[in-house]
Amino acid sequence: MFYLDISPLKKYRNYRWLYTGQLISVFGSMITYVAIPYQMYEITKSTFHVGMLGIVQLIPLVISGFWGGAVADSFNRRKIVLMTDISSAIGNLLLILFTLSGSKEYFILYILAGIMAIFKGFERPALEAMIQQLFEKKDIPKVSTLQSLKTTSGMILGPALGGVLISSVGITWTYTIDLLSYAASLFCVLQLRDLKELKEKRKANIGAILDGFKYAWKRPDLMGTYVVDMASMTFAFPNPLFPALATMLGDPGKLGWFYSAPAVGAFIGSLTSSWTHKVRRHGKGITIAALLWCVGIFGFGFTNDFYLWLIFLGFAGWADMISGIFRGTMWNETIPEDYRGRLASVEMISYSSGPLLGNTFMGTLADKEGFHNALMIGGVMGGAMVLILGLGIRQFWKYSAERS
Repeated sequence: MFYLDISPLKKYRNYRWLYTGQLISVFGSMITYVAIPYQMYEITKSTFHVGMLGIVQLIPLVISGFWGGAVADSFNRRKIVLMTDISSAIGNLLLILFTLSGSKEYFILYILAGIMAIFKGFERPALEAMIQQLFEKKDIPKVSTLQSLKTTSGMILGPALGGVLISSVGITWTYTIDLLSYAASLFCVLQLRDLKELKEKRKANIGAILDGFKYAWKRPDLMGTYVVDMASMTFAFPNPLFPALATMLGDPGKLGWFYSAPAVGAFIGSLTSSWTHKVRRHGKGITIAALLWCVGIFGFGFTNDFYLWLIFLGFAGWADMISGIFRGTMWNETIPEDYRGRLASVEMISYSSGPLLGNTFMGTLADKEGFHNALMIGGVMGGAMVLILGLGIRQFWKYSAERS
């Protein structure tokens, strides 16, 4: 019952190549995910500025994400992924040049973080929509688990290595490793063959974007997957406090431990996830898992012991993995292919907006209330909103998957 099913990787050649490339890309991206906030804190010595990175990334991500979804339903998705990978590599190179310059102008780091968010906004919908074309519908629950495993594997190893690189060889080499990962990702995407063309290509315009919104709005079960996750992350997201904690402990190497702990919990969740394939009531599962995330963050703020911090973060990560598996399964089982790109953009903005808004909320709250109080307040507020939304959207709470 508790094992990981990797049969889709054996069965589908294109999915195997894309999975490999994205695993490497996630690994590299998570290194930069650690490096940018740490560099911001080193320049400004302010958790507020670290938190503001969330808003700076959110605005361009939302704009490019909506357009990216429309583009993904209008053009060759493989070419979109290739172009955005190349663009992201260039953005990473700019981060390297900024670091080498020795500049202390933190607004430049804001600009570069925003540029990288634009590229992500265009890539993610095309990538998610393309993945759906690579396997049969019956394998969706297994693929959802593998997709979550890929992300969490990168989230474990990437931040851990990022912390080691920052403390040993510096920010420049940390960014350089991520730059190299794009080459491997591009190679793997180029190996994809015989991808199906879209049955119907729509114009990438405002009308197409609004059509996607209308479809999502008519599906309260889908809306629940977006807003419940956003609520938990907006109010109970601890990441902007990690650089300050590592500095307080006097060991930058521990920065990676904080980022990796939730991913370790998520990794355990994915390895023991076969039981989730039999779950049909995904709305209830998502709500309960999101609530448990908030419980974990409350516990993180309640204690003052380093190892208990890691345990609570790991528990929160496990809960987030279970929520992510159920969300991914619902999306891929119920969204038609010709809407997949636009709805993938809504998905991306929902699961990205929560952490980015949470960065700003938690960073600002910690400046006023302190580390412990901010986390406990956020945990309580997040848990309350999760219950209000999860129970309040009846079609979401009562949702049950139909399978043969």
